[in-house]
Amino acid sequence: MSLKTILGKFGLIIVLLAFMAAQPTYAKIFEWYDSSKNHQDLLLLGFGELTMQALDVSGNEKAFEEANPSLKADFSTNYRLSMFANGNATHGFLVNGAAIIDSRIGEEYQTIDPSIFRLKMSVESTEPIWDTWRFTGRGLYDPNRQWELENLDSRLLTQPQDPARLELLMRLESEDYGLIEGGSLRPSFKNSKFTLHQRSIFGAYADLHSGPVGVEAVGGKLEGKAYREGTSVGLRADGTSGPFDLTHAPVTRGSEEVKIEVRDRFNETIVISTQMLTRDIDYNMDYLLGRVLLHQPVASESPTADPVYIVITYDYLRDENDEIVGGRGKITPLDDVQVSGSYLHRFTDNEASGTGEAEPENLLGADCSFKVQNHTSGYVEVAGAENQGTNADYSALRAGIESNVIDNLKLNADFQRIDDQFRSFTNSDLNPTKNQQRLFLGGDYQLTSKQKATAAFADIRGLEENGQYNTFDYLRNENIYLLGYRNDLTNKLGFGLKLERRDIKDRNNAALADNYQNRVMADIGGSFENVGLLGQFGYVANYEMIMFRNEIQLGDHDANTNQLALTLTSKPGENAAIKLTQRLALRNDRKLDTYDERQDVTFATVQYRPHVNLNTLATYEYKRYTAPGGSVQLWQDDPSRTQRAGTFAVEYLPLQKIKAVGKVGRHETRQWFADSTTRATEDFVLGQLTYFHTHHLSFNAESELRRKDREYSVHSCDKIWDLGLKVNWNRDRLNEFTAGLIRRWQLQNYMPNPEVTSSSYILLLSGSVSVSRELFIRGSVKSILLNAPLDDQKTFTRLEVGYDSQRWYRVSLGYERIESDIDLYPDRNYTGQGLFVRFTGKM
Repeated sequence: MSLKTILGKFGLIIVLLAFMAAQPTYAKIFEWYDSSKNHQDLLLLGFGELTMQALDVSGNEKAFEEANPSLKADFSTNYRLSMFANGNATHGFLVNGAAIIDSRIGEEYQTIDPSIFRLKMSVESTEPIWDTWRFTGRGLYDPNRQWELENLDSRLLTQPQDPARLELLMRLESEDYGLIEGGSLRPSFKNSKFTLHQRSIFGAYADLHSGPVGVEAVGGKLEGKAYREGTSVGLRADGTSGPFDLTHAPVTRGSEEVKIEVRDRFNETIVISTQMLTRDIDYNMDYLLGRVLLHQPVASESPTADPVYIVITYDYLRDENDEIVGGRGKITPLDDVQVSGSYLHRFTDNEASGTGEAEPENLLGADCSFKVQNHTSGYVEVAGAENQGTNADYSALRAGIESNVIDNLKLNADFQRIDDQFRSFTNSDLNPTKNQQRLFLGGDYQLTSKQKATAAFADIRGLEENGQYNTFDYLRNENIYLLGYRNDLTNKLGFGLKLERRDIKDRNNAALADNYQNRVMADIGGSFENVGLLGQFGYVANYEMIMFRNEIQLGDHDANTNQLALTLTSKPGENAAIKLTQRLALRNDRKLDTYDERQDVTFATVQYRPHVNLNTLATYEYKRYTAPGGSVQLWQDDPSRTQRAGTFAVEYLPLQKIKAVGKVGRHETRQWFADSTTRATEDFVLGQLTYFHTHHLSFNAESELRRKDREYSVHSCDKIWDLGLKVNWNRDRLNEFTAGLIRRWQLQNYMPNPEVTSSSYILLLSGSVSVSRELFIRGSVKSILLNAPLDDQKTFTRLEVGYDSQRWYRVSLGYERIESDIDLYPDRNYTGQGLFVRFTGKM
C-alpha cells in the first residue's frame, strides 16, 4: 500500500473522529454516579476508546496478521470501554474494581500504558437477593501481558509476548439449596475419584439439593489438556530446588498442583507420605515459559532410603479444545447414606491434539457412601470409560470401610481395581495404581496412651502383562504382611519395631518369578530442650535388616542387607537450625559370599540468620556406592558411582532501600566402568538485586546461569546466561520512564563438532512526557540489538503525541512500526508501519 493510500485513509479517519466528537452523547457513555442524589455510597468512573490504524506491510502479510491478530495489513479498528466502581450499589450489592469490554479479548495487544487497561471486578451481595440466594461475581482481564516487567519469579524482562488473559466467575449460592457458578472453573464431582476431578473448564457447574435429592451438572469447554510431568509417579527429586522445565507451555493459570511424595522403595505405587505445596510460599510458577522453581531444596531420599518424588500436574494451553457435558444425580434415602450416579460426555475437536492425560469419550459412574453412628463409615465407587476410537469399555472400582467400634481399636479395609486403559476427567493420581488390583487391610490398637500396636496386610496384583502402567512381562502378585509396635516412653526416649514380609510371584508361572523378603525395622529417638551449645537437640536412629531369597535360578541372588541411619537435629538459638543424616547400607551376596554393594549417604541442612536482615540456607547431599568384596573398611575405596547435590541461598537487606537475593545449586553424577568414566553436571545460579533510590527512581537487576555438562562417549555442554537490567523513573513532567536491557549468552558444544556461541541483546524503552498541561508524548521501543537466534524475534517502535482535556476526552496521533527478521525463516519476515489515531472519551 502506497503512502498516498495511507494518507487518504487517514483523512477518512480524521473525518470520522470529527463526527464522533460532535456527538453530545459520546462523552456521556459513562456518568458520574452522584451518591447525594441516589442515596448510595457508590463511585463510578469510566471511559471509551477507539483506535484506528492504517499500516503498510511489506514481506509476508499472512505472517504479520498471524503474529498481530488485532491488526490488518491495510486498515483496522479496535475499541475499549472501561468502568471503575467502588461502593455499595442498590439491593445490597458491594461493588469494587474495574471492568472492561475490549475488541481484542483473547488477542495480543501492545501498549505502554497498562494501568488503565485492566479488569479486576468483584460484586457481592451483602444480603440475600432472593430467598436465601446470594450472588458473588469476580472477573480478571489482562490484555497487556507483552512484557511482565515486575515478574521477578522468572527471568527479568525475558517474557515473550503472550495472549490476553480472561478469567470470569459468577456464583449464586444458598445454604439451603447449593450453588450455581460459571466462568473459569476447576470443578470436581463430590466423593468421586473416577469421574471429574479438578479439571480446568470455561463453562458452568451446579451443585443443587433439595431435601434428600441432589444434582451436580457441568458443561463447557475443556481448557487445554492435562499433563503429569515425569513418569507415572512423578519427577525424582535430586537434592536441589530446580528449576524444573515443564514439557508444555503456556500453562493454564491456577491449574497446577505441586506436591512432594515419599514412596516405598520396593514398590513405588505405594505412597508413604504426601506434602502439598503452595504457590508463592513454597514455589514460583512461570505459567508462560512453563517452569517451576522451588523455594527450598528437596532431598532425593528419606533417611530410611525411600525415594522422594516431586509431582507436578497441570493443564496446558492449546489452539483448540474439546467440550464436556455431564451430570451427577444423588439421593440420600437415610441421613447417613448417599447413593449417586454420574455421566460425562466429551465432544471431540479434531484439531485439539496434544500429548498428556488421555480422556474418555463417555464416562459412566456410580458411588455410595454411608456412616453408622460415629464409629463406622464406608464408600463404594465404580466407573466405566469408553475411549475414543475403541469399542472396548474399561472399568475402575474402589471400596473401603473404616471402623472404630471399640475406643482403642481402629480397623480399615480398602479395595481398588483400575484397568490399564481406564481414563477419567482427570485425576492423574490414579496413574501409579492403574493396571493393578489392590487390597489393604489394617488395624491400630492403642494399648496405652503411649503404646500402640499395628497390623496390616496388602495384596497387589497386576492385571495385564506389558501394560502402559506398571509394566511387567509377567502377571505380578505381591503380598505384604506387617506387624508393628510403638512406645513413646518420654519426650527424650521412644522406640518402635516393625516386622515385614513380602512375597512376589508370577500367578501363571512360578518358574518366572518367585521370591520373598523379610525385613526387620527398628528405630529409637527423642528430643531434649537444652543441651549446652546444641540448644534444642533431637536424635533418631533407624536400623533395618533385609533378607531377600529367590526361589528360582533367574534374577537376583539371595542377599542379606543391613542398613543403619542416624539423624541429628540441633537448634542452638532462634536464628540457627542444623540437621544431619548419615546412612550406611551393606548388602551381602550369599551365593558369591561377598559384599557386592555398599551405600554411604550423607544429608546436611544448615539454616542461619546472623542478622535480622540476613538469611542463609545451605544443603548438601552425597551418595557413594562401592563394592567391598571380601573386605569392608571404614572408608571404602574405588567407588562405582557417586552423586552430589548442594544448594546455597541467601537473602540480604544491607540497607533500607536495597534487597539482594542469591541462589547457587549443583547436581553431579559420576559412574566408573572398567575402561571409561561418565559424568553429568547441572549448575544453576540466580541473583536478584533491587534498589529503591526514591519513590521516583528504582533499579532492578537479575542474572541467571544454567549449565549442563555431560561426559559420556561424546562430550557435550550447554550454557545459557541471562542478564537483565531495568530502571524505573518518574519525576515532574516525566510521567513514566522504563528502560530495560537483556543480554543472553548461549554456548553449545557437541564434540567433535566445533563449539558454537551466540550473544543476544534486547533493548526495551517506554515512557510518557507531559509537554504541557494538556499535551503529552509517549513512546515505546523493543529492539534486538544483536540479531542472534532468539525465541522472540518481533521488534516494534511506537511514538504517540496527543491532547488530553482535563474532563471529557483525549485524542492522539501516532506512528507504529512492527518488524520480524528471523534468519532461520526468511520467508516469514515482514515489516509493518503506518499511522494510528486514538480517541478516548472519559469521565
